[in-house]
Amino acid sequence: MKLTTHSEAETEALGERLAACADPGTVIGLVGPLGAGKTALVRGLARGLGVPEGVVHSPTFLTATEYEGRVPLVHVDLYRHEDRLPHPDWLAEMLDGAGIAVVEWFERLGDGAPSDVLRIEIRYGAPASDDRVLELTGQGPCARGVLERLGSEREIAA
Repeated sequence: MKLTTHSEAETEALGERLAACADPGTVIGLVGPLGAGKTALVRGLARGLGVPEGVVHSPTFLTATEYEGRVPLVHVDLYRHEDRLPHPDWLAEMLDGAGIAVVEWFERLGDGAPSDVLRIEIRYGAPASDDRVLELTGQGPCARGVLERLGSEREIAA
């Protein structure tokens, strides 16, 4: 599924819609360059899960932050882990919880990536615009279910 947002607010709104479609146990992998909107998408996802406004930040210096909402949200950022990932057991614990896990710089997991993941690649859109092109692909039954619900929700809204 390919979507385009035209502002940071629209990227956040897409995150909110995603929250309505995601189940506990969903893993979302975010891929894209610096400043593409990964954390904006997470802010919207958190808002959609009932996390209080203003508490979501990029966990770059912490690696992971957990937020309490109607479903817990684990936000992992692997930006500082180019050459050396956190311990696999720690990562598994973060990603296999009862909540929803979002991993920025997901591609850095390589072979250690979970098999059931909703992968969202975010790219810059038209030059000199705030457009972002998001390509969503689901691998595994949970991720494909999220995509299916998001597609249905999108058709209803149209």
